[in-house]
Amino acid sequence: MPAASRRERHRAQTTAEIKATALKHLVEEGAEAVALRGIARDMGMAPGTFYSYFDTREALLAALAADAYRDLAAHLRVARDAHPAGDPGARALAHGLAYRAWALTHPQEFRLLFSGRSRAARGDTAESAEAEYELCLGIVEIATTARPAEDGGLGGSSYAWGDFDPAFTAVARAAFPDLTPAVLALSLRVWGRMHGLVTLEIDGLLRPQIDDPAVLYGDELRDLVRGLGL
Repeated sequence: MPAASRRERHRAQTTAEIKATALKHLVEEGAEAVALRGIARDMGMAPGTFYSYFDTREALLAALAADAYRDLAAHLRVARDAHPAGDPGARALAHGLAYRAWALTHPQEFRLLFSGRSRAARGDTAESAEAEYELCLGIVEIATTARPAEDGGLGGSSYAWGDFDPAFTAVARAAFPDLTPAVLALSLRVWGRMHGLVTLEIDGLLRPQIDDPAVLYGDELRDLVRGLGL
C-alpha cells in the first residue's frame, strides 16, 4: 500500500481534530450542543473549509457514533475475552457488567447511540451501520451459546429470516454460519434485558427508586444467565 500523501495526512489529522472537538461538546453538553459553526469557530477554521470535511451536522454526529460503537464493542470484547470460551456464563456476565460500566462512564455517547431522538438527528451512514453491527455481534455470540431449559426453549414464537433486518442478518449469518432465526431473536431479547435497566439508570429514572442500581442489575444479569442455561 502506497504511503499517504502529505495532503492526505493533513486531512486525516484535521478530521481527527474536528471529531475530538465535537466529542468535547457532546460530552459536556449533549448532542444538541454539537454545531458545525461552533466547532469551526473553536478550531479557527473558516466555515467553507470546515464544510469540506463534514458538510452536515448529521454526518459529523454519525462519525462520532461510529467511533463510539467501535469503542463500546472493543470494551465488551475485552471483557468477554477475559474469560475462556468454555465458560460462556462468565463471558455473558462480563459483557453485561462492562455494558453498564461503559454507559455510566460515557452517558452522552450512550444517548447518542441509543436515544431515538439522537439517532434521528444524526441519520445513518454505512460507516455507523458497520460499527453498530460489530457491536451487535457480541450479543449474538452470547445467544449462540445459550442452552435454555426444555420447558423454556428459545421462546414461544416461531421466527423466519424475513422477520429481521436483512442487512444485519447477512452480517450475523456470515459470522455465525449455524445461526437460526430463533437464536437471532434470542439475541435481541438478551440485549433488551441488559439494556433496559442501564437506560433507566442513565436517564435518571432508576436511582430515585433504589439506593444501589448495581445490585438490581447484577441480579438481573444472573437471572438472565441462568435462564440461558449458562
